[in-house]
Amino acid sequence: MECNDRSLWRRLALRLQYIWRLAIPFWRFRDAGRGTREQRIANYRHNRSQRNILPFYVWKWVGIAVCMFQILRLFSGLMTTTAIESANYLCVTVFCVSAGIGFAFSCIVIALLTSSYVFLSCVKK
Repeated sequence: MECNDRSLWRRLALRLQYIWRLAIPFWRFRDAGRGTREQRIANYRHNRSQRNILPFYVWKWVGIAVCMFQILRLFSGLMTTTAIESANYLCVTVFCVSAGIGFAFSCIVIALLTSSYVFLSCVKK
C-alpha cells in the first residue's frame, strides 16, 4: 500500500510541476548572477535568446487576470444580494477574497514578466 501512495504522490508532483511550467517560464532561464565572468556572460546571452517566449506568457497571464477580475465582479455582486446573516454570505465572501488575491497575484506576475522582457531586450552586456 505504501508503494502505491508514493507513486500517487509522485504522479501528483509531476502533474503540478507540468502545470507550473505552463504558467511560469522562468524554468527556461539561467542564473546570470553566479559563476565566473564567462559563465555569467554565457547565461545572460542564453537568457536574452529566451526572452522571446515572455510575451506569450504575459498574454496568458493577462487572460488569467481578466478571468479572475470577472469572477471577482461576479462574487462581489453576489455579496450585495446575499443576506449578511446567512451561511452563504461567508462562502461568497471567501470566494470573493480568493478571486481578489488571484487577480492581484496575476497582476504581479504580469509586471514581473514585462519588466524581465524589457530588461532583456534593452540592456546589453
